[in-house]
Amino acid sequence: MMGIKKCLAILLLTSAFVVPLKSQWWLGGNLNDVMLTQLGISASVGLINHGASFTLPYAPTCCKEYTAASSIGPSASVFLRQEIIKPLRIQLRGSYIPQNGLFETDETLLLSNSVNGISTHALDVKLGWLGAELLLDLNVAGGFRVIAGMNAGTFLSPTFSQKETLKSPATGTFENGQRVRNESTDIALQDASGLKLGIVGGVGYDIPLTKNHSVVLTPEFLYTVGLKDVVEGANWKTTSIRAGASIAFALNAPEPPLPIEKKQILIVDSVHVVALPSEPYRRVEGFVTSVTDTNVVSDVVWIVTTDSRTDTVHSPALPKINARIAVRSVSSSGAASDVFTMNVSTQFVAEALPILPVIFFDPQAVSLSFRYNQISTPSQFDADAIPARTTAVHREVLNVIGQRMAEQTNSTIRLRGTADPTTENSDCGLATKRAEAVKGYLVRTWGISADRIIVLEGSGQCAPERPTRQPSEEGFSENRRVDIETDDLPLMGPVRKRRFNEARTIDPPQLVFDPAGSSTQYVTDYKITATTEGTVLISDGGKGSPLKKTYDVTIDMAEKLSLGAPVQVNLTLNALQGVTETATAKIQVKKDTLKTEIERLTLTLFNVASDAITPVSEQAIKHFVEDVPAGSTVVVRGFADMLGNADFNKKLSASRAQSVCTAIRKYLTKRVDLQCNEVATDRFPPGIDSYKTPEERFLSRTVQIEIKKDRK
Repeated sequence: MMGIKKCLAILLLTSAFVVPLKSQWWLGGNLNDVMLTQLGISASVGLINHGASFTLPYAPTCCKEYTAASSIGPSASVFLRQEIIKPLRIQLRGSYIPQNGLFETDETLLLSNSVNGISTHALDVKLGWLGAELLLDLNVAGGFRVIAGMNAGTFLSPTFSQKETLKSPATGTFENGQRVRNESTDIALQDASGLKLGIVGGVGYDIPLTKNHSVVLTPEFLYTVGLKDVVEGANWKTTSIRAGASIAFALNAPEPPLPIEKKQILIVDSVHVVALPSEPYRRVEGFVTSVTDTNVVSDVVWIVTTDSRTDTVHSPALPKINARIAVRSVSSSGAASDVFTMNVSTQFVAEALPILPVIFFDPQAVSLSFRYNQISTPSQFDADAIPARTTAVHREVLNVIGQRMAEQTNSTIRLRGTADPTTENSDCGLATKRAEAVKGYLVRTWGISADRIIVLEGSGQCAPERPTRQPSEEGFSENRRVDIETDDLPLMGPVRKRRFNEARTIDPPQLVFDPAGSSTQYVTDYKITATTEGTVLISDGGKGSPLKKTYDVTIDMAEKLSLGAPVQVNLTLNALQGVTETATAKIQVKKDTLKTEIERLTLTLFNVASDAITPVSEQAIKHFVEDVPAGSTVVVRGFADMLGNADFNKKLSASRAQSVCTAIRKYLTKRVDLQCNEVATDRFPPGIDSYKTPEERFLSRTVQIEIKKDRK
């Protein structure tokens, strides 16, 4: 009871020290200007260690001393905390700390029958410490604080329980016939009252839960050393380690600061300076003037910084340019003329274009190539719509043959598939599948009876009978094919096209485009075009300014002028900053149709390196020359592809032309001018634009018969 009175006295003295500080509780203003007064509670888990060397005279423990005990338990405090200066504060705590402990010590003893044994003495003490703690804590860095101070208190109703237990041997008893003796429970611990003092040290870390520090959470670690013995006259002291947290509520925290929003505004004015067109656009930033205003709007503090500056902008002026274009003709003698008309002579032409009875396949492929027009129903095919070009006829060859077989119901064909010896090992299986693909198309699309199409199946080697030997992809591709054979010669006859107007000559042979008078300064590039009815005849251009330039007028250009529409020449100049200027000139076109007309027959197929005429070609020659009017000119012109040896190709072309002339002489019945010496090995045959595909190369190994006669 006396100890409790002492604790209350300490609390009163401490309160008397703290009360004068209460004058700061209701101060407002900046947090740094207010010495906070805080009330709070704390909770922790403590480890209690008892260091001792004692016996209790009134506890029958014989001769062994108790030395150590420990326990873990919760503790709690209420506190008043006052800042003295901002880093330093004093706090007064009222704390309850259980300091229980279980002491155990072993003793050797002699049992009955002279048997040695071991007994364990156990002393279980219940100590509830209640007292006050006076602490100083210093903020050393951020929220980290160092704590030091003292405590004073007393134990509330300390008691102990004790017993002695026979530990060994496993069998046997004390003189009372039991393995436990001297057992007592909740005995008052004598001489444990009185004021107990201790030293406290530790650390903590403040975590503000509000901006104005009205609520602060502080995790903390405290270490306490007891200065007085638990029992008067016994060597028995305690130490404790507490780990926990406290939460404090400020009584005089200033109002929470208003939220602050910052905003920056840039106001830019410009002074414009006109620069030369060749100078770059540039902006020179002026000096920045800043003004900051602070306003409270809707419980928000707005800090607005307005930056103002005046920039100097150098803007290049738009260039002014002129475009001029003059067109002059240049005659074959070199004479130039500013005023002229383009004269185009045309001629009526009738064509008989060959059927190439060969279907080519891609490497290792067994399906028809996209180069062949494949339809779903016969109604999608129009033979009259095929352009008058040999390559266009070959693109439709399957449909031409399919339509003819549908009309000539007794005709039959044989399909011989082949595979390249080098890249496909003359694979007969591959060759047969290719032939089946051709047959399947004719049966499926054109409704040809399957028994009218015979697939010739090979065995062993299925290369062409006369394969192309050239060791390149051009040569290999010619051997991947299906040959179409028939005894019905009309089935493979040429496709005849109705008359069309073909350009023959054009005058003048050259044109000069002269941009004299056009601007040169600030011009970046130019473009020159010559068009007729939307068709481009000439397209040219380049960087910088244009120069006078001469262009050849070709027969291909004449073909595009055969309708007689005028030619429009445009010169477009592009300058800096996207400025564009265009000049235009027009050329009139006069079309004249010659009094003669031409009929042509193109013959194919000549086998590789062969000049032998096939039966189909000989029959076509016969029908072609039967009605030649007397006095006509018949020109036989031999062609060969430009691959391989040029001298050999020239001789082969001449030999093929002579073979055709020999056949013509067999069937001519009228006197005509037969010319058999024209050979063309340095240019493409009519209707051929390249040698990229095998069909173009096959169609180039041909002879063309041209009949010139008076127009009816």
